[in-house]
Amino acid sequence: MDQNPAVSQRKTKPLSSGDVSLFCSQVVLLLRAGIPLREGIGTISENIADEKGRELIHRIQAAVEQNGSLYLALNSTGAFPKYMVNMVNIGEKAGNLDNVLEALALYYERDDRLRSSVRGALLYPFILVLMMAAVVSVLVIKVLPVFNEVFLDMGSDVSDAAAAVMRAGSVIGSWALALIFLLSVFLLAALILYKTEKGYRWMTGFLSNFPLTRQLSEKIALARFASAVSMLLSSGYDTEQALGLVPGILSSRAVAEKVDRCRALMSVGSSFTQALSEADIFPGIYSGMVRIGCKTGSLDSVMRHLAEIYSEDADESVSRAVSVIEPAMVAALSIIIGAILLSVMLPLMGIMSSIG
Repeated sequence: MDQNPAVSQRKTKPLSSGDVSLFCSQVVLLLRAGIPLREGIGTISENIADEKGRELIHRIQAAVEQNGSLYLALNSTGAFPKYMVNMVNIGEKAGNLDNVLEALALYYERDDRLRSSVRGALLYPFILVLMMAAVVSVLVIKVLPVFNEVFLDMGSDVSDAAAAVMRAGSVIGSWALALIFLLSVFLLAALILYKTEKGYRWMTGFLSNFPLTRQLSEKIALARFASAVSMLLSSGYDTEQALGLVPGILSSRAVAEKVDRCRALMSVGSSFTQALSEADIFPGIYSGMVRIGCKTGSLDSVMRHLAEIYSEDADESVSRAVSVIEPAMVAALSIIIGAILLSVMLPLMGIMSSIG
């Protein structure tokens, strides 16, 4: 059945991972309660306070009533991730839409948690940088000029050494203010980019190549890899098919290359566990868990557990990074303010001692 042209032309701002997870969870409840989507999906809007959110749900309901397909309805809005929409299409064709949506809800819940952790890691330093900028600006713009005028009025009473110290303080303050300004612009741009899907992909690509964040990026990519494989296996895919669909959602090039190598090994006859081990996707103990999961037929559960482990590890890494950033920036602020104040106090102390 054809799509409704009026619906397909109206695109909506992409939903956040948290909103997608909530939507999937609510649709699962409808399906498992035996309520047809064309009748029940509109009830989701009753719990949404946002007018645009309610309008989106009504559009989805209208499209489902016309087309009889949740996949076509979601695809027509442009508000849902392509990966999620394609998985819904697979779930409809396979007749296990409720299981697919349940797995998607869990996947996007983890994704939202990871994004929130990284967003918090960017926001906290940004606030500290703004505070540093405010303090240094007051010192450089208000305090130093006052003391400069006082020392200039004193004329010959100020020694060359004291004048040099004053100039050094002005230079330190000016450079510090310029660096703080550049850092604040960078962090603000990162926060803005992180809210858009294209910006998010660019940021994750940059972080995956930056030496200081490469390890964290790999943990996040492995969490997504394990979560996606678990979801695909529980949806009826075999391991080779699952590996073929996963690379498109990985942010780390290193992990994506390992997955490609794993697929290549399986194409020449290696088993899934052998390929994972040779491609070095998971370390020894986790590779052993996967091997046991394959033998017991619970590979999807094992991969789900690995996704939880890597998600928690990534959260802890971000928390540790934030805990290091705070004292480091406070120390930097203390040094800058101390240098500026010393450049004022030392000449003043020299003048006071000569008067005494």
